[in-house]
Amino acid sequence: MKTLCTLLCLSILTLMTQYSHAQNDSIVTSLERSLKNSLLSNIKQKTDSMDNQLGAKLSDLDARIQQLDKSLNQSNTESQRIEKLVERVKLIEDVQEAEKLSELNIYQGNYQAAIINLVSMERELRPLLLFGATRDFFTTLESVGNPSTYPGFNEWYNGYKEYVEENKTGSASLGVVSNLMSLTGDLSAGTPIFGTFSQALFTGMSSYIDNINGKKNLDLKLRSQKMFELVTELGQYTHEIHLVETEWAAIDAELEELKRLYEINLQKNLDILGVKKVDFDKRYSLENDANKRYEYLNQLTDTISKRVSVEKSKNPKNWKNTFYYEMSEVQALKIRFGTITFRIRENISKYNELISKYKNSRQMGSKIAELENKLNGLQNSFDKAYNPLDYINSANKMYKVN
Repeated sequence: MKTLCTLLCLSILTLMTQYSHAQNDSIVTSLERSLKNSLLSNIKQKTDSMDNQLGAKLSDLDARIQQLDKSLNQSNTESQRIEKLVERVKLIEDVQEAEKLSELNIYQGNYQAAIINLVSMERELRPLLLFGATRDFFTTLESVGNPSTYPGFNEWYNGYKEYVEENKTGSASLGVVSNLMSLTGDLSAGTPIFGTFSQALFTGMSSYIDNINGKKNLDLKLRSQKMFELVTELGQYTHEIHLVETEWAAIDAELEELKRLYEINLQKNLDILGVKKVDFDKRYSLENDANKRYEYLNQLTDTISKRVSVEKSKNPKNWKNTFYYEMSEVQALKIRFGTITFRIRENISKYNELISKYKNSRQMGSKIAELENKLNGLQNSFDKAYNPLDYINSANKMYKVN
């Protein structure tokens, strides 16, 4: 069970916990989302405004060209015709220039949106918000599966261990139980009832109960049957939790890979923008003041806009390739993050099935009720911090098409 707790904590927290110096501001709060959305909204408004202006200009130029074409047929002299043809060439040049500006404007806005989404992902990948709820839930989950937390178990188990030690030489099955006890540890210390150990343990307990005879031992026999029922239920409970646990290992691997890809893409784009990582960390990653981070990202959008313009001037044929593939990578990262958070939500929800199954248990019911409350807290914490479908949907709509 301890392994399970460790796995989920790693799965949800592993990505960016090395930034522990920024714990106070690493929680994904509504303020953080508001700041990001405000920046993205401003980028969209500016891009749309410029696009509308250029669109209006293109419409006006097109109307003027059409009007000029009609007047060409009505020209009385050759000089008038030449003058109008010269004007038409100038209008076509203006059209081409407006189209280039429109294309540049779209790329500037899209690359700005890509970078803001990318750098914001750093804080989204630091879900320390869930740490308290995660720890609380898994501490209770572990406690439910630990028989030593149930009244009367430790006292009864000591008697059972004495029986095993006294009879192990005369019974092959008890000899196995004794050996496994020494290898896996004491149940009273929280050793999970799972696999081969549980099978041998059940056999030994059954033998112990069958050998309790006499009226004066009736109370011990009843208590033993109750403890045997408890341990059997906990063994099944632990087995079913293990089935859920296997998914956390896969999620953990996905998160580690996403972290690696995030860091690679962040460094690539900082290099494109000519921004030093140490400066980015100082003014954004390690900055605790949200307003200063917002101010820095605003300045970064200006840097992005200028960088796109410079690249277009220096590399007029292939300038778009410099940014297109980076934008595609960011979009893919965001979709992938949405998919992973969806898997985390789905795996958390699997515990609801376990709770429904064991909440009416005579032995485990009260602890399961407590676990249900902790699970609700964990689910609420996750839902407040993440909306998996929103990540995926917004990623598909994050760029404006020219």
